[in-house]
Amino acid sequence: MIHVLLYGHPILTHGIALPDTEPNFDDLSVWPALDNTGRGGRYGGRDRGDGRRTKDPGYVRMPVSRHRFNGTGRWKWGWHWSPPPGFPQGPRPWIPSQPTTGSEQQPTTTSRSRPTRMPWFSESTNSTAASITLHRRTTDKRWGWTSLEELGGIAYIIQLDIGTPPQKVKVFVDTGSYELWVNPRCDTSASDQLCQSYGNYFPKKSNSSIHVGGNFAVTYGTGAVRGSYWSDVMSIAMFNIPSVQFAVASDSNYTFAGILGLGYTYPYSIDYPSVLNLMVSQKLISAPIFSLGLGGDQDGFSEIIFGGVNRWKFAGPLVPVPIWPPVKEQDPRWVQYWVNVTSVGMTKPGAQGILFTQKEGFTMPTLIDTGSTLSYIREDLVAMIGQQFQATIDYQGNYFVDCSYRDLPGTVDFGFVGGKMVINVRYKDFIYQQYPGRCMLGVQPADVGSTNYVLGDTFIRGAYLVFDQESDTVWMNQYYNCGDGVVTVGTTPKDPKNIVGAC
Repeated sequence: MIHVLLYGHPILTHGIALPDTEPNFDDLSVWPALDNTGRGGRYGGRDRGDGRRTKDPGYVRMPVSRHRFNGTGRWKWGWHWSPPPGFPQGPRPWIPSQPTTGSEQQPTTTSRSRPTRMPWFSESTNSTAASITLHRRTTDKRWGWTSLEELGGIAYIIQLDIGTPPQKVKVFVDTGSYELWVNPRCDTSASDQLCQSYGNYFPKKSNSSIHVGGNFAVTYGTGAVRGSYWSDVMSIAMFNIPSVQFAVASDSNYTFAGILGLGYTYPYSIDYPSVLNLMVSQKLISAPIFSLGLGGDQDGFSEIIFGGVNRWKFAGPLVPVPIWPPVKEQDPRWVQYWVNVTSVGMTKPGAQGILFTQKEGFTMPTLIDTGSTLSYIREDLVAMIGQQFQATIDYQGNYFVDCSYRDLPGTVDFGFVGGKMVINVRYKDFIYQQYPGRCMLGVQPADVGSTNYVLGDTFIRGAYLVFDQESDTVWMNQYYNCGDGVVTVGTTPKDPKNIVGAC
């Protein structure tokens, strides 16, 4: 689910100054056709929301999809986040670990401390040799790797090649939604220049395009889009997939890139197979599983692997965190990666950890959402974390901190499964820098009266995550970067438990 924030100042995006004004949300021409019952709107093949729009000082509220808590349309504050400069995190030295089962690509390392990524080969190394011996990957490999382009901390982008001949299109990776759509309307986007640079797909220029028909319309945390469905051949993460169905926008507002939704789909929210479903049905991967390592601030190693896990991005075993509530108990039209956070704390530089959740049995069901720049949790927890950073609060309730904290070696800590897994997010990865001299706390209060808690990119940068739709589990460990070595997963149920990180 995409969340963005509006401010009364130019938003800086890679040196581009975006307009200093809000988009015209009262222009009905850029909104999906919705009536007062919501029957005019469609999200992933299902009617969503009640169709009303209101505008308040400083914020724009939009209806989003029905939520699992009450199954009715809820209001969600829409926020646009301006991007910070990028992500540096030094890699850890590679340390050999015990062998694992599966088809594996060995680590990519050099004599220098910074690993060199060479995803097309397996490599064998030893700790004393300066040279690298390359080997072709084995034919039983069933995973697809690709790097992600990081947009200054605001979002993560994947490249697709669609059609015949291929047309290059870049879209946001979003675990909080479930459909793929392309072609935002650039003249009504937050950045026409960025929008144009991400490419467009023109069905009439493809010899393999098929117009499926049907109406597509969706509203996100910020932005709206409508269009119709097409089918075409697509290349993604080293795979060529025929007959992929997706939406081609005819009109949109504010968003400047399309979206690849990776949430649960068929047979829950939509009645056609998603990109992930097609990878499984065409035996490109063994199960609907993908892993994600966004990496730290400015390190340039963001990646996604379909059907595989990179052992050289974490240490020790992956810890299973069950999706909760269970998939069968969630609204079948909107099944999500909800997990229980069981502790929230902080470790200051040179000090012992502080625990903000002292109550025994504390749980906080929270959505893991790559489409959300920040994280949104209980306001009392945000206040306690903010106090440790001496945060200031603006008139809209946003928490700001001194940017100098980003240079300190502290962490903000999120626990799962009763403390069996704690993800320590470095200050630099947690504190969001809108632009030099203006930084926001990585967690902000959820909407008043809402329990729609979200762990966004300010959490995910500290974790290595494996989203497993086969066992309804999100496998986790602390993110490190000590090279590359990919293992196939999904050949047997819950086999991520057999994978041991090599860092």
